[in-house]
Amino acid sequence: MSAEIISSNFEMLGGTELIDTSHMYESLRFNDYSVENGLGEIVDNAVEAGAREIRVDLKRRIQKYGKKQVEEVEQIAVADNGCGMPENILAHCLTLGCSMRDHKNGKLGIGKFGVGMTLGGISLARKIEVYSRDNASGNFFYTYIDLDEINSGKKKISSPIEKSIPSEYEEFYDASTGTLVLLSKCDRMDGTGRRTDANEFNGVISNYLGRTYRKFIEGGLKIFLDGRTVYLHDPLYMAGPTQFDTKEYQDPKAQPYSETSFEWEIPGGNGEKATIRIKLSLLPLEWRTNIGDGGNIEARKRKIDQNEGVSILRANREVLYDKIPYLIGMKRGQFSYQDNDRWWGCEISFPPELDECFQVRYIKRGAEPIGALKDRLKIELTGAITSLRKRIKEDRATEKAKQKQAENNFSNAEDIMSELDDIFPMNQSKQNMTEEEENAKIEQILDESENAGGENAASREARRKSLMNKLYSIVTVSYPASVLFETEALLGDKMVIKLNINHPYYQKVIDPLCGEALKADSAEESVEKAKVRDAIMLLLLSYVKAKSVLKDTDTNRLLFGQLENQWGSILSAVSSKIDSAEM
Repeated sequence: MSAEIISSNFEMLGGTELIDTSHMYESLRFNDYSVENGLGEIVDNAVEAGAREIRVDLKRRIQKYGKKQVEEVEQIAVADNGCGMPENILAHCLTLGCSMRDHKNGKLGIGKFGVGMTLGGISLARKIEVYSRDNASGNFFYTYIDLDEINSGKKKISSPIEKSIPSEYEEFYDASTGTLVLLSKCDRMDGTGRRTDANEFNGVISNYLGRTYRKFIEGGLKIFLDGRTVYLHDPLYMAGPTQFDTKEYQDPKAQPYSETSFEWEIPGGNGEKATIRIKLSLLPLEWRTNIGDGGNIEARKRKIDQNEGVSILRANREVLYDKIPYLIGMKRGQFSYQDNDRWWGCEISFPPELDECFQVRYIKRGAEPIGALKDRLKIELTGAITSLRKRIKEDRATEKAKQKQAENNFSNAEDIMSELDDIFPMNQSKQNMTEEEENAKIEQILDESENAGGENAASREARRKSLMNKLYSIVTVSYPASVLFETEALLGDKMVIKLNINHPYYQKVIDPLCGEALKADSAEESVEKAKVRDAIMLLLLSYVKAKSVLKDTDTNRLLFGQLENQWGSILSAVSSKIDSAEM
């Protein structure tokens, strides 16, 4: 554009306005807010107003794009029962740069710059409406901004007027103060101006609210999204209750691994210092003992597969959750995270007085400490994280060894029987069952097994495959003490012994041999114990094989059933005498 054309469009008449409002608001929509951060600014105001309950509701509409039908967000409502705003404050709540707090004390809360509600709102929608009252028996006052009106030349925000709250919120505000914010003409629900599926938006917001405001939820704040409770999500997995905690069941919780703190000088604070706190956790052992556990169904429900980052909190409100290279180190020029880093959590918290040191942006999305503070944080974290990684590897190796030992308790005897099966008489008790019935039978056996309640998905799957592939299998179960074992036949002549750990003979004879063979005082003693153990298992397996050689008739089933019951009862009685002088 030439200088002549420019000069013809702009006249200098006694100076120019600081702001061209008709274009400024449209430009400000292209800020750095994500969808969740934009909504978070409004939730921040509700939290800081002391709300005990916050409702986030989505009004939806069906839109057709060709043959595709999409459920979109038409309106977002954020209702809170906080202290509300008086008329004179409401008049300025949508004014950019006008903070409702004095400059000094305003920095001490969640809010900071006085632009959050407006910028957050217009990042999602073209119209913001605000209802509020600070007197539970008084009337609501109302104000709004509409970008279409601003673009048409409107220069001022209208003074608040008395206006009734929408009818669907009358019950919520019965005898209560609070504020209702409505975002309508929603056209930037994914931050780009494209349309976004409402259900997808709902999922993003739920995760964000539960993690960002977890400290407040833990403290009693209730947040609802479309009428459903938003449960806290703690990336350290220490806080609760979570969505998995019920009266009957409490989900495992991580334990604190380390907690440290140090003082840092407040910029412009005349030597005053504020405290930075660092907390690390180690996730429960039962969640992290097998490679791939982080990707199983139960882990994904708990977002463990996404748990690879550091959480930074400002005034108990999360401002960053991400992989942070400057805190953990670099490897070959790239950020170095390990696969097992999802099994620990890290939280860094600081007060608003240190905003300059953490370089908190006006949108409260992100934090990057200044150089000296980076170095200090890295020193505080490096040793602890190295120790955590080592601990996780060691625990996994220990558990793997335990599993291997448990598998090997019976595997040698099982393998011996399998190798010799060709020389044995053929089975006469062929199982007339489908593959689906066999799978159901195997699942039943696994459910009855001793370690069914505490094992993870990977371990269960390994045992299932073992039962599918082995000719002979021994599984420990918990039955009444009078039953020593039961047998099951599967497809392909496969046979299973369910060995009862509650039977006195198991406890006094089998368990000491099977459980402690590898803990003997010498290698020779260990070998001898293992031989005795295998001999006992081969005795049981031989019985099962002998039973299979006979035809599977009603008479034989009755006979063997009675025999096993009587044998178990008699053996239970005599086993009680093993430790007595009478033996």
